[in-house]
Amino acid sequence: MQVDLYLDYNGSTPVDTAVARACLDWMTAGFGNAAASHPEGLRARHAIDEARAHVARLIGAEPDEVWFTSGGTESNNWAIEGTLLRAPTGHVCVSEIEHKSVLRTAEYLGTRGYSVTLLPVDAEGRVRVDALERAPRPDTRLVSVMLANNETGVLQPIAQISALCRARGIRFHCDAVCAIGKVPVDVRGLGCDLLSLSAHKLYAPKGVGVLYVRRGVELDPLIHGCGQQCGLRSGSENTPGAIAFGRAAELALAGAFSASGDLAKLRDELWTGIRERFADARVNGAGARLPNTLSVVFPGTSSVELQAALGALGVSVSAGAAASNGAPSHVLKAMGASDDDARATLRFSLGRFSTRGTLAAVWRALEQSVPACTVVEARR
Repeated sequence: MQVDLYLDYNGSTPVDTAVARACLDWMTAGFGNAAASHPEGLRARHAIDEARAHVARLIGAEPDEVWFTSGGTESNNWAIEGTLLRAPTGHVCVSEIEHKSVLRTAEYLGTRGYSVTLLPVDAEGRVRVDALERAPRPDTRLVSVMLANNETGVLQPIAQISALCRARGIRFHCDAVCAIGKVPVDVRGLGCDLLSLSAHKLYAPKGVGVLYVRRGVELDPLIHGCGQQCGLRSGSENTPGAIAFGRAAELALAGAFSASGDLAKLRDELWTGIRERFADARVNGAGARLPNTLSVVFPGTSSVELQAALGALGVSVSAGAAASNGAPSHVLKAMGASDDDARATLRFSLGRFSTRGTLAAVWRALEQSVPACTVVEARR
């Protein structure tokens, strides 16, 4: 793969060389079980604790507030179920644009007798705080809103939302999976009780995540077993994965991945070039958003076909507007997009290896692909 033509950093990031080395070292030489009390086990325990401290520093938390999981999906499930299942009934509010690991978990709880409210968003993809102000009930146990949307990059007013929750005594969970490494994530400033992360969005491997649990917040385990991680998350700890996440956090703290200003300039330049070539193209969520993310409607096209055509030219982008079942994106629909526009949307997400040369190659590929993938006359 030509890494500079990869524009799906919101989907996953290439593993940093130093992170890969740290992970491989522990896969080959650090095989002790961190739950064991012999020297190899103790060495693994120390390394995991050190990694935990690095992740904690990255998000402004304390090490004993950081718990390793298998990824963002588990972290989101744990935050929601671990809160709601502490009582036989309750009410949870989640936004309409959340990741499916939040929406499906809330939906599942709805089948088990819990009440669920979906919070609407405006045309720019921002959660309507006025709707949240009206949503709480006496039995509301949790509000869950993501920091940055994975499809559009739109940033949510998290500090305002968390303050509203705090004033009403409601626990607040934030999915920061797509935001980490792109914008600052500070759990104190955000005011969240629970926060989800995933390593593979921070130049580390897949299969490891984190759930931040603020001190004093009681959470039921999602996974039961031998009681690892203080009984909160059972299962033999993924030492290489935790080490990799810790190393990535350490590099992020040192500024290895932080070029948000440069990425924002590249993103805006990418959009300028697209607009010059395709006058009817439009941006989904053009307000405050991640510096690397550009969601574009190419009216009259099929994003799935367009993604394939670009892929044949070596350019990797996401047809994020289409779900695996072919349905239009729930995110774009919540923002008021038509089915046609939702199915004609591509997501470009830049990263540390994106350059101006990347943009030129993408423009050339689009000039070849968009006319070939226009399936209907764009509706005005």
